[in-house]
Amino acid sequence: MRATLAVLLSLLLLIPIISSAATDTDVEWEDARVSQGAFGGTIGGLSIPLSDNSTESAVSSDVSELPTVIEVYTATWCTNCVATEGHMDEAIGDSDVELIHYHRHWFEPTDPFGSNSTEERWESQYGHAVTLAGGSPRLAPTNVIDGERLHFGTRAKTSSLVEDYSLSISEGTSAPVMGQLSLMTSSSQEQEIEISWDTSGMMYSCADDCPSFATSPWILFVEDSAYFPDGSNGLEYYSHVLHEAIELEGEDGTLSMTPPPAWDGDDMSIVLIVDWEQESPDKGSPLPAPGIITLLCFLAALVPRQTDQ
Repeated sequence: MRATLAVLLSLLLLIPIISSAATDTDVEWEDARVSQGAFGGTIGGLSIPLSDNSTESAVSSDVSELPTVIEVYTATWCTNCVATEGHMDEAIGDSDVELIHYHRHWFEPTDPFGSNSTEERWESQYGHAVTLAGGSPRLAPTNVIDGERLHFGTRAKTSSLVEDYSLSISEGTSAPVMGQLSLMTSSSQEQEIEISWDTSGMMYSCADDCPSFATSPWILFVEDSAYFPDGSNGLEYYSHVLHEAIELEGEDGTLSMTPPPAWDGDDMSIVLIVDWEQESPDKGSPLPAPGIITLLCFLAALVPRQTDQ
């Protein structure tokens, strides 16, 4: 009886260990938002080009039809970034995505793109995760998909970076939301624009005992293509360049401002994204994974003791 009980108890104790080991090794990406007691991501990608000559423009979408948001940290001197961006383009294929390229700006003498606001957003949202992966918060190349899955550097976790990125894109967002997002702009003769957003139609999808949930909308100014032949990585044309990132107050509202100038041409767009964060639900086995010493102690207690004859 004691032997049978020992076997059953051993199996019960080993389940969390095996499960934990599988979780730690079978991963194609890093957690982009490493936060104690919470997890989150980014949805959105509603976009309005400022080159539109109409005085008013509006766009709205159901959450289920939003594009995949892919945020990329890069630099005009980053040769590895050219390679990883090519792999990302191959992985994207015909998928509906919104690409946003952050360029290194702080303490950066050779890259003319980016700004304080773009660096602040990147570091506040992903800096800790990038530091864990590479040792510093602003490292190129880094790719973040749906604000959840981080791919750092050029070393693939599967057979190739294309496969890594393809798996990550196909994973989709974990955002527990439904409903509508909308964005509207109107222009004036003073080159000032009025930006209106509405995320109040986005509802948290939850039944009973819902964990805490929070959202934060952002307006991004993204230039479709910027010509910079002095970049040392030889790319010359840099795509999806993020110039400004503005965190908005409230689920809906209106903001009047003068947009940042495009580097060249007339291809600046306004993009609405929404960061979300939810208190982490309990996951895994209800029992904590025991250490080897603990396991041995349990087994030793079940061994029959010899008695004096």
